[in-house]
Amino acid sequence: MIEIKNLVKTFGSVRAVDDLSITVNSGINGLIGENGAGKSTLLRLISDVYQPDSGEIIIDGIKNNDIRAKKDVFFLPDNPAAPHNSAVMQTFEFYSTLFDLDKDKFMEIMNKLSLPIDRKVSTYSKGMRRQLFIAIALSSNAKYALLDEAFDGLDPLVLATVREEIIKDADKKTYIVSSHNISSLERLCDSFILLSKGRVGKNGDVEHLGENFVKYQILVKGQLEQKDLEALSYRVLSFKKVGSLCNVVFHDEIDESIIRNKMDVILLEKIAIDPDELIALEMLDARKENK
Repeated sequence: MIEIKNLVKTFGSVRAVDDLSITVNSGINGLIGENGAGKSTLLRLISDVYQPDSGEIIIDGIKNNDIRAKKDVFFLPDNPAAPHNSAVMQTFEFYSTLFDLDKDKFMEIMNKLSLPIDRKVSTYSKGMRRQLFIAIALSSNAKYALLDEAFDGLDPLVLATVREEIIKDADKKTYIVSSHNISSLERLCDSFILLSKGRVGKNGDVEHLGENFVKYQILVKGQLEQKDLEALSYRVLSFKKVGSLCNVVFHDEIDESIIRNKMDVILLEKIAIDPDELIALEMLDARKENK
């Protein structure tokens, strides 16, 4: 368990993490939020790369800056470094001096990713470099793996392989995987932490995403605008028009009879929210809350 208590981190006038208090439990945790939400800063604080202005982080009952806690954390930044002019295995050996790595597992993952090991890292493409460092991270025996934007730019086949490896490890390792790319975390995480401007927008199980949101298709005679629905005291989260048909997501259940009585309704139909929309809607809701 990672406990984060009243954490604050500022950079000049920017409050990157703003009095944050959360508990990260075991399993695969998605850390989501738009660019600038504080995701990378939070992972650097947990791994003791950054020190907080105030607050504390406790890992299994020990402060995160204690060597006993730090040995249990592997942090993969969004732009990891390899020693100058090093070959793939030299890079692995370098990281082995810093972390407890399983060489057999590393070789197995490299094989699954079809990455050549008899090359210098500098000859790898950007995508291949990312895969190399993911392989190093997944071969770590650390109890906690923090992956910062690790999936950015991965093709679908590689992403499927990486997901499979993470899921296989989830019973003995806790993952925090940050991303602003919602689709990359689909069908992977069992819990999520949504950040917005350094604060928690929402925290919980994936199954509770968007549990209060309702979506309608609405068609009326004449024009319908978002302000017309908000005038009825409804909280409109998303309003999109396709021709005259409006797709509207409300924050809470609505009384359909009010709309029917106030407007000349042709169609008022409740429809399902696509799972792909849910995190985006949660991010939009958090952004509005923190304005």
